[in-house]
Amino acid sequence: MFARQLEVEAVLLENLELFGMLEIPDEVERRLVDYGSSRRVQISDAIISKILKRDEWDGGIKELQALLGDDPDGIKILWELLNIICNYSYEEYVKRNISNDIFVATMKFCTRFLYEHYRTFQTYHFIWAWWFPRQISLNEYRIGALEYEFVDAGDREIAIHIPSDADLRKESVAQSIKDFNEFRKKYYPGWEAVNLTSDTWMLMPELKELLGEDSNIIAFQNLFEIDTVNYDATWYMGWIFPGIEKVDELLPEGTTLQRNMKKYLLAGKKFGIAKGHLKAETEDVLCGR
Repeated sequence: MFARQLEVEAVLLENLELFGMLEIPDEVERRLVDYGSSRRVQISDAIISKILKRDEWDGGIKELQALLGDDPDGIKILWELLNIICNYSYEEYVKRNISNDIFVATMKFCTRFLYEHYRTFQTYHFIWAWWFPRQISLNEYRIGALEYEFVDAGDREIAIHIPSDADLRKESVAQSIKDFNEFRKKYYPGWEAVNLTSDTWMLMPELKELLGEDSNIIAFQNLFEIDTVNYDATWYMGWIFPGIEKVDELLPEGTTLQRNMKKYLLAGKKFGIAKGHLKAETEDVLCGR
């Protein structure tokens, strides 16, 4: 019994260090500590293994959620995923000699979404467990302004994701891509010829009409060659109008984009999601080829 108590205390100490590194909100940290102190479940190696494999991580997350049971604010699953980071991800970063700065910036994915949920709903709730395996399994990294996901499924690609707090000024984006190129040369040399892609509302051609050419979003868009446009996708709403799914007169108008997008949508026009790849000439210039 005493040995079990020491084991629990050691785990809590390691996790507390991680919570501090990631600047988890104080209220969430208290809830995480409470859960960790009274935790009774044992997560099997089989579930952890699934969470660490791209083609199995969806199933692994669902199995973990089923094992944890009722988890209305996502604290249980967040603790379990952070525990995997303590026991696997951090050690892998150290083994591969990837900088602690990149580790912290990447894993702060969860911190960012905790705060975003609070800003929208005034409660802390972690609802992004389904995405977190990308970072936990070292498939995705944040390098400066942007995130880069190594997608090794069928045709390889490196998917660029745009965090909500990203600095999209030209110089910041250029520096991020340049630094990422150095990162993949060093750590993923077999990926140097793989296309950088992005699948986002920020590549929608209609934004030129809604924002104008001097927008940072348009400057980002201009780095890409658009490959496909999907006007049936609607998940752009959650990014432009957080917490809102319905198009009506009640849509907020707090930003230029919101004001113009509201008029656009109320006029019956369609928006969506576009996918493109970084132009070869752009990459050559940014990466000094």
